[in-house]
Amino acid sequence: MWVAFPLIGLVILAAILGLYQWRLYHFEHSIATIEAVWEREVNRRGLTKVTMAELSFTRTAPSGESFPCRYQFEIGTPRDGFKVGDKLDIVPDSGGCQRADIIGRSRQKY
Repeated sequence: MWVAFPLIGLVILAAILGLYQWRLYHFEHSIATIEAVWEREVNRRGLTKVTMAELSFTRTAPSGESFPCRYQFEIGTPRDGFKVGDKLDIVPDSGGCQRADIIGRSRQKY
């Protein structure tokens, strides 16, 4: 019985990670432009500095319509060196602008 609980937890964790990976590879990607960057201190087991940014991007709804978005996201830490004008590869939420999974810096040349 004691072995079953950790195994069930492991299966649930694997399912969550699998669904997240499926989302990253099967949902439409978009290129976001960093419009503004600033640092903020957050309390995560002690004070930590994170990099916040205002991103502008286009998301595509399930109906095929494109919508311009501009929203603030946590994009990393100060040592990542993000600056205004950088391009990021993201997977935006198809239902709104408030959520996007940031994949990393865009590899496309502009």
